[in-house]
Amino acid sequence: MRVLVVDDNPANVEYFIGALETAGHVVEVEVDGIAGRDRALREAFDLIILDIQLPSMSGEAVCRELRAAGLTSPIVALTSAAMPEQISRGTKAGFDAYLTKPISPNQLRETARRFARPSV
Repeated sequence: MRVLVVDDNPANVEYFIGALETAGHVVEVEVDGIAGRDRALREAFDLIILDIQLPSMSGEAVCRELRAAGLTSPIVALTSAAMPEQISRGTKAGFDAYLTKPISPNQLRETARRFARPSV
């Protein structure tokens, strides 16, 4: 599975890469919202994991723009703030799921499994 992680915290990025690559996933990284949006529009990913608080463009804005452009890949929000109103706003933006930090490696791997497309 090819996964795009968009997060500006180097420690988080290293942690996510380690958790996902040990499960056999290929992980690509961008560190700000605009770069993440552009990469997701330019390349095919099986799963996109977006931090909500990103430089240059919020994860919610990125998700809205990706959905408006017709992107159907699963998009998962990753945030430390997951109050009901924030989740509702994210769902309206087009997120398929919300993960809250701190997150365990097993939770990351399970999320990837959950959104994996069956092999043909």
